[in-house]
Amino acid sequence: MCVLGLSGEAVGAGMLLGGSTVLTCAHVVEDARRGRPADQPPEVLVRFVGCPGMPESRARVRGDGWAPALEDGRRDIALLELDTAFPEVPGAPLVRLGFVRDRVVRTYGFPHPHQYGVWVNDAQLAGPAGAGGEWVQLNSKQPGERVRGGFSGAGVIDKATNAVLGMVVTEYTDDRVGLAYLIPVEVIVQYVPVVAGWVGAPPSARPDLDVADDEEAGWDGWAGVFVDAAGKTPAQVAERISGESGGRPDTGPTGGAPLAVTRIDDSRAPEKVLTETVWPLLRGGTPVVVQFSGLDSSAARLARRWQEEGNAARLARLAMLAEIVEAEEDRTRALALRFRTPGHPPAAVPGHAAELRMRLGALRAARGVGTGRMRRALVSTEHHAERVHRELVGLHADLVARAARLDELRGLLRAYNARVADSGLMEDEGLGVPYRAAMTALSAGLGGDLAAADELVRGYIDAVRRRVGAM
Repeated sequence: MCVLGLSGEAVGAGMLLGGSTVLTCAHVVEDARRGRPADQPPEVLVRFVGCPGMPESRARVRGDGWAPALEDGRRDIALLELDTAFPEVPGAPLVRLGFVRDRVVRTYGFPHPHQYGVWVNDAQLAGPAGAGGEWVQLNSKQPGERVRGGFSGAGVIDKATNAVLGMVVTEYTDDRVGLAYLIPVEVIVQYVPVVAGWVGAPPSARPDLDVADDEEAGWDGWAGVFVDAAGKTPAQVAERISGESGGRPDTGPTGGAPLAVTRIDDSRAPEKVLTETVWPLLRGGTPVVVQFSGLDSSAARLARRWQEEGNAARLARLAMLAEIVEAEEDRTRALALRFRTPGHPPAAVPGHAAELRMRLGALRAARGVGTGRMRRALVSTEHHAERVHRELVGLHADLVARAARLDELRGLLRAYNARVADSGLMEDEGLGVPYRAAMTALSAGLGGDLAAADELVRGYIDAVRRRVGAM
């Protein structure tokens, strides 16, 4: 997305997170507003790029999404609310990786005179930089287009997985070098916590093609749509898919049901069945199983190549999932340790990253040994990684809520103990016993029983109210 200034010139970029919410840099908003009369509404103009027919939309800063830049450059984040929501446009797939290095990325910005944007391809993440180490250095390949003015607010996209790792924030202005900097998603969430609601796993690998081995091609109990291609033209195969599924030939089965196309090499034009019928469905997200009478035909070899490419994409996605799980473990463990108290163990955080890395290493070593078996192993490991990632995200959210409640209970205990002191009742053993019990329960930190601590604190508060009120 392009953010426009008063005269219609591009001043930076933005990312649609979903519906009507756009993420950009705070200084881009300030640049877009520069020169406007103070009595004009605090709005900016945003233009969709790569979406023919999409209108420009006015937008304003969300109340929970304004973190202007500090003097040292930190923060510089803004969330915009569009006047119109666009639920049909997919949002940027943000992932939380922390301060990664060596990943090859791409980004799309609006440097002068490129009013409608330009890509920077094959840039590389170099590691933490900037004030507080909150940025990541981004090296553009030279010679070639580099990240410069007009890219601020642009999403930085991992080339292997299409995941968005962060947002361009600034450039190093020497034209002879290709240096720029991005804010990783982890830091964006620290300053604007509501963005966490758009953070997830990297996009699913495409295409999702499975080539069934002949001996495995028993279709009893198949739960999806089944089409036999033998003797049919590509158009007839597409027509049969439409008729069997209730969908359209270019969209495949309704409801995301899987599709099986069998005996492709016995069709009238095997390769065209793949390229003209199966491939568009794969690109649209329909999972497809194809089966051949033999595996030596040119169509079968083409399908195997697609499957190998799909496996490579899955392997790259799985590698990122392992990094995401490790980053999630690290931040959850850091939170647990921050609320650790002497004499009590920290809240337990499961360790899955090491196991995932071992499984990833085994899969890398087995590449090229049976593409079908490799795909099934990758799918199984992906599902495991996604499950443990969800568990860790849930655990972190639970610890954050528990930490907030722990702070609240400690504050209540201190406040009512101060009332006791002001009332001259510090030596009153009737209040001392419940106070010490509550203190002991809270001393266990996040590893303790907060429900029991809550009850003890409430008991102390009730005792103080009765005792002070009776005086």
